[in-house]
Amino acid sequence: MVDKDDKTVNKKMLDEAVQTILTGMDDLYSRFDGVDKRFDGVDKRFDGVDKRLDKIESNIYFVKQDVRDIKADLSDTPTRNEFDKLKAKVNAIAS
Repeated sequence: MVDKDDKTVNKKMLDEAVQTILTGMDDLYSRFDGVDKRFDGVDKRFDGVDKRLDKIESNIYFVKQDVRDIKADLSDTPTRNEFDKLKAKVNAIAS
C-alpha cells in the first residue's frame, strides 16, 4: 500500500532519475564533439601566427641594426677612439 503523500524515494524513482541525468550528460557531451576539432584548428593557426611573429621580430632586429649603422655613418660626432687619437695629435702639435 503506497501513500500518495509519501515522500520516500524507491528504487524505480532513483533509476529513472539516474537515467535522466545520464541521458542529459550524453546530450551535453555530444554538443562538444566538434569543439575539439575546432580547438585543434585554432591551435594550428596560433602556431602559424607565432612563427610569423618570430620572423617579424627577427626582421625588426635587423632593421634596427641597419638604422644604428646608418646613424653611425651619417653622424659627425667622432667615436671615443677617434677623439682620443685626435686629442693625442693636438697635444703632440701643441707641445
